[in-house]
Amino acid sequence: MPGVGNFILASLSVIEHAQLLNDLEHVALQAGDVLQNAGELQYSIYFPTSCIISLLSTTCDGESTELAMVGNEGLGGISPVLGDPVAHHQLVVQSAGHAYRLEAGIMQWELAQGGRLQNLALRYASALLAQIGQNLICANHHTMEQRLCRWLLLCQDRQPDRVISMTQDRLAGLLGVRREMVAIGAGRLQAAGLIAYHRGKIRLVDRAALEAAACECHTIITAEYARYSRGATENNPLSHFRSHRASLRQSALARWRELPVVAEDPAESAHMRHELEISKIELEISNEALHEAIAVAETLSERYADIYDFAPVAYFTLDAACGILDLNLAGAILLGLKRSQKSRQGFASYLAKESRESFRRFVSLVVHEKTRQGCEIVLAATPMRQAATVRIEAVPDEDGKECRMVVLDITEQRALLQALEHSEIRLRRFIETLPGGQGLANRPPEKAR
Repeated sequence: MPGVGNFILASLSVIEHAQLLNDLEHVALQAGDVLQNAGELQYSIYFPTSCIISLLSTTCDGESTELAMVGNEGLGGISPVLGDPVAHHQLVVQSAGHAYRLEAGIMQWELAQGGRLQNLALRYASALLAQIGQNLICANHHTMEQRLCRWLLLCQDRQPDRVISMTQDRLAGLLGVRREMVAIGAGRLQAAGLIAYHRGKIRLVDRAALEAAACECHTIITAEYARYSRGATENNPLSHFRSHRASLRQSALARWRELPVVAEDPAESAHMRHELEISKIELEISNEALHEAIAVAETLSERYADIYDFAPVAYFTLDAACGILDLNLAGAILLGLKRSQKSRQGFASYLAKESRESFRRFVSLVVHEKTRQGCEIVLAATPMRQAATVRIEAVPDEDGKECRMVVLDITEQRALLQALEHSEIRLRRFIETLPGGQGLANRPPEKAR
């Protein structure tokens, strides 16, 4: 049975395994292959059979550290299992071998139906999180030799019959330490007779001594995976059926061959062929019309995008928590940010402190009351401009989850209005200094006729 080299696949029932049979792709993976980058959509799930996959966390400077390793006990690509289509870690092949690859969409569909695969995947996710947590504790509280022993033991647990192929540079990167520290640690273990290390090949000579020299982290991680493995014996009945396109056609062909042979009426056959030809032409016409409609829709969408992006007025779409979901170019210029940075801070963080709380209440009123609202607030000063007064007109979306805003900079109009008021005050004071001017100054302005 394909997939038996992986614990999760081997633990499925015959029926559940048959469901996935045509969707599993057997792939050969080489050390160093990048299967997934953090922050990207997870398109594939990997079930290792003879390879080891590392979950890496990478800094902005390109430095990386191994958070956990995945062998034939589990799967690589845990985010879709937890309901998130975006990967949070980089997946890199640590040790070459084979795996079964499954489309993430199929995996999510299967998980949504319940059954043993869902139970196994969630239990494995729990064990994987326990490994990540224990590895972090190990990195902060144990010596280099203890961490190296733990790492070597975990590798051999997943590939018991193989020599570990690993250079000191790569191992240093996985452990997040300098190469010199790995060289010293490996040298001490070799001198003690625990391992044999030569030209990037590591062989465990005395596993019992290696376990004694390791910290308690290996034992804790191993116990967690043993608990996960015991849970695989639980009975989770299959509650769904997903037809595969190829198998569906094979079944249809087999059933067609079983149909009894009936003598054909030439006239009826000719009529059926005529109707089929007409139906085929109708479908072709409908298909052409559909493509034309799609092309028109795409053109209109591009025009709308251009109008939105290059409009002289600032447009924003916020969520109920004032997070910026979308903005056009004028909006980005107004706030002094790049559009790619829109999700880093909420809209309120760009406001003057005295305006933030009132603005949050304003957005809450628009979203929850589902009514159109307007307000005036003050934007905080940036290196490119002074503080600005803006007028906001906002409406909720159809579902009442978003606040769509038009933002107008009225700083100049406010300044002109204030200047006009000051001029009016000065004029009144001047009139009051004239003989009989007191009455003129207090006289209300005449209405235009």
